[in-house]
Amino acid sequence: MLGEATITVEDGDLAGVTGLVWKHQELSLATVYLPRTALRLTAHGVGRPDIVMLRATDGPLIVHHRKQSFEMAPRDVILLPSDMMSEIVLPEGGRLDCAHLPHAGITLARKSVDRILLRPFSAECLPLQLLTNYAGYLLRQDHQDKEHASMMVAHFYSLLPVLAQYVAEAAPSAVPQSRLEAIKGMIEENLADGSFSIADVSQAEGITPRAIQKLFSKAGTTFSRYVLERRLVLAKTRILADNAATPISQIVYSVGFNDLSYFNRTFRSRYGIRPTDLRRMTTQTV
Repeated sequence: MLGEATITVEDGDLAGVTGLVWKHQELSLATVYLPRTALRLTAHGVGRPDIVMLRATDGPLIVHHRKQSFEMAPRDVILLPSDMMSEIVLPEGGRLDCAHLPHAGITLARKSVDRILLRPFSAECLPLQLLTNYAGYLLRQDHQDKEHASMMVAHFYSLLPVLAQYVAEAAPSAVPQSRLEAIKGMIEENLADGSFSIADVSQAEGITPRAIQKLFSKAGTTFSRYVLERRLVLAKTRILADNAATPISQIVYSVGFNDLSYFNRTFRSRYGIRPTDLRRMTTQTV
């Protein structure tokens, strides 16, 4: 589900591990009964845009994915992209429920899934209860013909948009706004890096570039326009505060511009004055 993995057990071994498995070409489910001791699973990813759903029922679940960490209470659920390394920690061990949603299976529900990735869901969430209860039902069904199994898989996937809609209605603006503020904070930290791009944010935040663009679109701008504006503001601030001590070209490169001519054009377009004229006016005033 998450690619090659290693499991570290704090006390004992994995000799007594048991579980249940249900497999279909578009959905796989598993319940694993692990020892009741601290466990750490390091998975290296599968290199495909598949999704894995995880739930620990006997204790908390801690997930480290990319540069993010999540801690869930027992029976809470999280959906992870399976294309990169993840570390899964069960401080108390016990039962771990997993669902593998291959890329081919989630094509129609992809937009809904992208909206709920890397977000812990409380066990009290009603659509989530429907989803997990249905997964439990599938695990207990040993004998289905191909048509019946495909129908059941389709029903499982039909619940994902319901879950996504529940999230959207429960917090229509808080989550996107907090995510946008986090991205803006990352931009501020990397303004000096001329190679910084939306791909860097995508990897760090665990969401697609398209989702990032949607966040900025709702705020009335674009990712690149916002970064440009912040760099122009920072450059102007330094030109005004520097009292001609630092060459303008040095200031330009220090705020992430790689092309001096481009900076001069965009600065004049934004402020109606050339950077050199602004500095001249400032020094004359002083």
